[in-house]
Amino acid sequence: MGKNCRHVVLRGAIVTLGLAPRQADLMKGTTGFVGGRVKDDSIWALLHRECHVLFPDELFTDLFTSTGRRSVPPRIVATVMVLQRLFGLSDREAVQAFEFDARWKYACGGLDFDYPGFVHTVLVDMRSRLDRSARPKRIFEVTLDAAREAGVVSAKRVLDSTPLYDAVATQDTVTMIRSAIR
Repeated sequence: MGKNCRHVVLRGAIVTLGLAPRQADLMKGTTGFVGGRVKDDSIWALLHRECHVLFPDELFTDLFTSTGRRSVPPRIVATVMVLQRLFGLSDREAVQAFEFDARWKYACGGLDFDYPGFVHTVLVDMRSRLDRSARPKRIFEVTLDAAREAGVVSAKRVLDSTPLYDAVATQDTVTMIRSAIR
């Protein structure tokens, strides 16, 4: 248990705030491998440069308290959620992309190639925690602010936060349908 932990009770489990690593291993990190292979203006490079600022783990401290089992660092989960919505992936597909596609780990801050994956329900739990919080749209708000600052979004352009905000309902429905088909 680290000093900077927070927790929340979810279905009887207490989860503490896991903190993302600030620096990757030079030999195992994705930065050297992916950095030279993606364009500087790509979503991968943008998130790699800005994920620490856009989604600092501390942005999510109100969702956690100080004892219990460590969570997947919220910065990583938030970055995966943004990429998930961008590419229209289910929770399982997004988690698999994070686990096997070096660009996803690079976008999450240049994590090591062997940085552990996580189960798809972590995304469901994060959306549930956000939904119950005082600022449920914080990921959307931060992303929108960054897009405005970059000049990608103007006052005339209309954005709908429903896809990100209501993803829990969509993902549950998709998961149920896929389970029924299998």
